[in-house]
Amino acid sequence: MKNNTKYMIILIGALSLITLSALALSGSQDNIKITSTPLQDNAKPVNNDMPLYCESSASLVPLNDTELSNNSDTIVVGIVKKILPSKWNTADGKRPGNTDDAFSPSCLIYTDIIISVDEYLKNPLSSKEVKVRVEGGTVGNDTLIASYEPSLESGEKVLLYLMKDDNPGTKDIDPDHFRVTGFIQGKYTLTDDGKATRPGKNTTLDELSSTIKE
Repeated sequence: MKNNTKYMIILIGALSLITLSALALSGSQDNIKITSTPLQDNAKPVNNDMPLYCESSASLVPLNDTELSNNSDTIVVGIVKKILPSKWNTADGKRPGNTDDAFSPSCLIYTDIIISVDEYLKNPLSSKEVKVRVEGGTVGNDTLIASYEPSLESGEKVLLYLMKDDNPGTKDIDPDHFRVTGFIQGKYTLTDDGKATRPGKNTTLDELSSTIKE
């Protein structure tokens, strides 16, 4: 690497176990495969002051809209109101003291997102907002990229299939939150003319609502 390039620590552990336990869906989720990809093949840990970086991808078991609905605890239509600062799942939300533990089943970066709810399509709650948690984010110079998680942008109108967080690494941190069912499959972007889109699929809000009510 050039001298002016920052060193990165790429620690690849058992991130797959984190995600699998987080999505405790029945049957169809058992075969999800998670892989972590380093930026450089020969990267080695340097010291605790160097940045940490990990990319994680997944081979997802396809879920249709009926399966997404059946495996969700609630389903909402709303607006992405606020994306909160990413945190490590440590007690203080900061990088672990021992970087050898980073990006392991017990140590990861997550991001919470506040959704302003316009309508509940399944199991309505009294709250006008819900907190959605995704794996990944940046804390200081440390980054975890989880390509299987949905991307949510401030001001975006969405339909989200949501389930309780069953990930042992994050479920007990501010426990009043949800995870997106089926990862990227459980988020649709909505348009003003009633269309609903996600990677690889275009439908309508009316069609999704009809399936949910069946």
